[in-house]
Amino acid sequence: MKSDDDDFEDDFPDGVYAVPPSPGEPKIKVRKLSDYCKARGIKPSDLSEDELKQFLSEGYVNK
Repeated sequence: MKSDDDDFEDDFPDGVYAVPPSPGEPKIKVRKLSDYCKARGIKPSDLSEDELKQFLSEGYVNK
């Protein structure tokens, strides 16, 4: 007997499940953010707003 989880996972054979951002939401360079934080031994939540700006994709304007 298959569980609901098995049915769900069958729809994502490569194991990737992502939700697209809402219009106007910033796009974050996640890998660069992760590398930056790991190198400094900090969590993303510990970054200042100015530090976070370097990980926003080009063209994003905070409204």
